[in-house]
Amino acid sequence: MNQTSTIASSYSPPFRIVSKYFIAAIISFVLLNLSLLLNHSDIVGHHFNPKILGITHIATLGWITMIIFGALFQLIPVVLEVKLFSEKLAEVQFWIYTVGAIGLIYCFWYFNTGKYMNISAILLNLAMFIFSFNIIMTFIRVKKWNITGLYLGAAIFYLIVTAVAGLLLAINLGSPFIKIDHLQYLNLHAHTAFIGWVSMVVMGVTFKLIPMFTLSHGYKLKFAIWAFIFINIGLLGINTIFHYQETNFLYYIFTPMISVGICLFLIQVYIIFKNRVRKKLDTGLRFSAYAYLMLVLTTILGTFIAFIDYQNIINLTLIYGYMIIFGFFSMLIVGQMYKIVPFLVWYHKYSGKVGIEKVPMLKEMFSEKIAQYGFYIMIIALFGSLFSLTFRNEFGLIASFSLMLLSSLIFSFNMTTIFRK
Repeated sequence: MNQTSTIASSYSPPFRIVSKYFIAAIISFVLLNLSLLLNHSDIVGHHFNPKILGITHIATLGWITMIIFGALFQLIPVVLEVKLFSEKLAEVQFWIYTVGAIGLIYCFWYFNTGKYMNISAILLNLAMFIFSFNIIMTFIRVKKWNITGLYLGAAIFYLIVTAVAGLLLAINLGSPFIKIDHLQYLNLHAHTAFIGWVSMVVMGVTFKLIPMFTLSHGYKLKFAIWAFIFINIGLLGINTIFHYQETNFLYYIFTPMISVGICLFLIQVYIIFKNRVRKKLDTGLRFSAYAYLMLVLTTILGTFIAFIDYQNIINLTLIYGYMIIFGFFSMLIVGQMYKIVPFLVWYHKYSGKVGIEKVPMLKEMFSEKIAQYGFYIMIIALFGSLFSLTFRNEFGLIASFSLMLLSSLIFSFNMTTIFRK
């Protein structure tokens, strides 16, 4: 159980705080896939329609960000060797955030702009500011920084920018006041959320968790540092120029910088995998490895979209969004959850009983065989969905979304098994 001490330690907050976020996220993942299946006929054309906005926010607020909140509450104290500033704030934030997320998704679903959408967006901003304050106050206590801390610090900055931009967009839908095109500002909001907030967290945590799970060592992190520099210059540039109508020249400078930064990150990941001692990949790491491969394809497509008039190509932005949410983030999250949650539950329930009574082994915490089925089903569903969106095949879309729902149910079954162990 040597790895347990690197995920959980005396610095860790009570497990009830972390598990609350994880359970909410797992439920959201199933609802996300169920919503896609039941509303498959709406998943076509331009991405700016109520159902797609609602489903996108189930994915980003309910699934991805909930997981990140829980993971960071657990990992920041361990990685940076410092106690969380306030466990009470983490508890309060959960309820404010949940109410705000449900309210905003409901308002998008029925396109109820105005008072209720604004209140929901304000609640989400309040929750995100509470989280940021809690983490920043935790950062202040850190004595020894590392590359993961650097990425997480940037992620907090982009979370605040994303939250404020989201609030302004919500108000603008009911009472237009933004002078530039709403869709351009929405583009800024999405880029900051996915590349700034979510990707910065994913990249920073990758440099800690993947070497630990694969037993990699004997490499340098120079590509990780250059990736951080390129992505942040590109993203800060995009955030600046998107406030103006004319963005052409600088847009074609800053956008490739982000792509170069992601490529440097992927090279660093390749080096980590290449230097691993544990050659055989278990199911959790297999999910993760395919997620990084999907990031390669997503980056190529994203760079291509940046240089063409994509508005006239049907479903192209939907394909791009689907690859980001399901191909990269969801596969990576599922894989990492299979590695992290068994450790945490075991540490919480059984670490104090070792040598006193019989305790389960980590491999007995969930069914690896069922998880493998879930992996193959998710891969088939992913490429089936992309094929069906590309060729606008309704039957293929229903079949693929059904398989993705089945994969999410398998994942939730295994997670439930672990929590109840």
